[in-house]
Amino acid sequence: MDFQALPIGNILLEINNQPDPVQAFKNILNFCDIALSSKIWETFRKMDLQKDAEASTIWLQQTIDEFSNTKGIYLGLDTLNMENGSGSNVEIGLNSDCDPSILSDGWTYDCDNYGESHLIEGLWLVSDSFISEERWSDDERRFSEYTIFLGYSGLVLREALLNLKTNNDFISIWGFHDGDMFFLVNKKDGKMNLIANTDS
Repeated sequence: MDFQALPIGNILLEINNQPDPVQAFKNILNFCDIALSSKIWETFRKMDLQKDAEASTIWLQQTIDEFSNTKGIYLGLDTLNMENGSGSNVEIGLNSDCDPSILSDGWTYDCDNYGESHLIEGLWLVSDSFISEERWSDDERRFSEYTIFLGYSGLVLREALLNLKTNNDFISIWGFHDGDMFFLVNKKDGKMNLIANTDS
């Protein structure tokens, strides 16, 4: 697979600039189809982003309520432990010492607390497309797993972070726990800011 063809920049811009998450995901799918023309993208068009965003908002709020001194939120994507829908695909690490006004990822390696992991259900429901060798080529499966996990989770978690009720300023980073990581949202001087297109 040509990783340089992955529309990562377009995905980050949609997460950062398109306020309607459903429209942003439609745009991401269109970018993916341009980068790798395939019918595989049609399998993702009925994902219920709003439902996943609502569930993730509840999970994140409960986690931050438990660790109320949090200033750094690390959200790591895990594609391997969904366990037929009974597992998880997002792990969370929390740091209470970082400076949310500084765009640095160093604190992610020194988290104070780890909350309960979470399953973005929509990603599990379409996960067969990432492994079905009978239906899709290796490039289609690998390309879609990366882009759909990144783009869909980014929008779902963006909504959860923007709806987070906390007195603290914070910075958040999300991405693959063993690979690419990106800034997502920070709260600075009480104001929420989208920072997904900023280099980490």
